[in-house]
Amino acid sequence: MRITDEVAPFSVVSVLRLEGSLAVPALRAALDALQRRHPLLRARILPEGKGYAYHFDVAGPIPLEVGERSGHDHWIAAVEDELARRIDLEAGPLIRCRYLFDQSGGDLIVAIPHNILDAACAAPLFSELISLCAGLAPASAGDTAQEGRFSASALYPKEYTGLGLARATAAHMGRQMADEMRFRWHSRGVRKAPIFETGRCRILPIRLSPALTAGLVQVSRRRRITLNAILSAAMVSAVQRHLYPSPRVPLRHIIFTDLRPRLRTAVPGTVLGCFLTLFRLTVMVERARGFWPLAQQIQDLTLRAARSGERFLANSTSPGTMKMIFGLKAFRMSATAFSYAGPIDLRTTGGSFEVTGVHSFAANMTLGPEYSALVRLFRGELWWDILYLDSDMDAALAQRIADDMRAILEEATC
Repeated sequence: MRITDEVAPFSVVSVLRLEGSLAVPALRAALDALQRRHPLLRARILPEGKGYAYHFDVAGPIPLEVGERSGHDHWIAAVEDELARRIDLEAGPLIRCRYLFDQSGGDLIVAIPHNILDAACAAPLFSELISLCAGLAPASAGDTAQEGRFSASALYPKEYTGLGLARATAAHMGRQMADEMRFRWHSRGVRKAPIFETGRCRILPIRLSPALTAGLVQVSRRRRITLNAILSAAMVSAVQRHLYPSPRVPLRHIIFTDLRPRLRTAVPGTVLGCFLTLFRLTVMVERARGFWPLAQQIQDLTLRAARSGERFLANSTSPGTMKMIFGLKAFRMSATAFSYAGPIDLRTTGGSFEVTGVHSFAANMTLGPEYSALVRLFRGELWWDILYLDSDMDAALAQRIADDMRAILEEATC
């Protein structure tokens, strides 16, 4: 992720939408307390040998920009600005905040490098912040002392260390090469995603109604296909219709998976860090087969990768993979990328204010996926935070893809 940030700003920008009153002095005090509780919020990242290392010596406070909210959707433009702004990783701190408010409430926008934030620790971190803003004492942060001290690779299971890791990695690379050859063969005559010199991140937040969300949960249980696979299939199918109109086309699809519970020593969500990896699946989309075979295919590919230890191998080879992608500049990472965080356990009340909405967007680059989304279950609804580049499509096309995803999911529940 540090390598990626050298090419383009690579932060996660999250938004807490508030109703009621949050005083700026209370927010400032809460941010200061949060920084004292988390070593990685007092850290910076410097080159060390052939890699990078955290230095826990940042004395400056978390930057906070305060302004008036000029409309209910002012936060959307503000998030797009934050996604384009690089956090100075060598100076720190590894966090930046903007607070926009008016008489009815406000939007707290938090930008954090992806290096220290994943879906597992985001909700606990923001629950801490909300408690501190309300003047309450969060749960003990004693387990944060080791933040940033161990990488995921240092905690792999024993069979993925030393010679075992080397052998498994060699086999993994062989499978990747074979998959690449098959993908290129089946992609003959199919549209190739363009690579632009520049592109600005644009966002599209949508929500699925409680009725549709409940219907999707029910059909997931009935068909024994995960919600992750169902939602992924809807995205892949809609993107294929609009960007890859061939009746039979292979597409790259990225799914993110949590490493924390699979490590030799499980890392709790109260500890900041990015303990995730990605599965890059090659999905054959055949319009004539319909939706459910596609969802089943995505689930089968994901389970096969998980059972074979691909999560650790993809993680350990990711620095080399990203260097190759940036060096060649010959292909996009994928057509789509999807992350489903599941139901989020987030404190929503703070005395004088209430959290009524939560959003999160991971920055993208011109070599990244064409259409991506971070999704969570919040207040009985599926909240989709879609991201695309303005060099790939305009807002109208992004909306049509989202509308198609919704229609596909509605049909799936019938």
